[in-house]
Amino acid sequence: MIAIQCTQKILKEVGQEFQGAIIPTVPLGCWHANLLILDRRKCVLFTNDKTRYSFLVPGLKKPDFKMLDEIFRQGLFRNLIRDGFSQEAIEKVLDEIREVVFTRTSSRSVLGTMNDMANIIKWTVLDEGGMLNVDVVEMNSKLNRMPLGPLDYKFAIDQVREALA
Repeated sequence: MIAIQCTQKILKEVGQEFQGAIIPTVPLGCWHANLLILDRRKCVLFTNDKTRYSFLVPGLKKPDFKMLDEIFRQGLFRNLIRDGFSQEAIEKVLDEIREVVFTRTSSRSVLGTMNDMANIIKWTVLDEGGMLNVDVVEMNSKLNRMPLGPLDYKFAIDQVREALA
């Protein structure tokens, strides 16, 4: 079981009761989710607490938030494939995240990293001429190949590879 720690904006969209603190039992641990509005489209940025591995899921509508756990699984699957993880590693991760609960955020450090990534995403969208012109999977891949201060300037992708090894 994993916890997706959501900002107030996401909890409002999800519209379901949130759980108290959850102790993760999986190698990657908990995730954070934040709502971004890009080109008048609702997008969710997911970031892993331990590794800061992140991915954006664009263009969500109100009914999509009722299935946010499934959208999270699909987005993570797509990005792990794009980043070249083995089928074995992907299956291991997907088995561990079958049960998802939503909680409130608990880490200001992760939220700070997410704010930095949100700014990079916004600049990328502006630079590319709008959300319709952005290759989201490629952008997600680039996000995970930036050195991050909370990781002692290591790359998120390398941290995930270590955690899944």
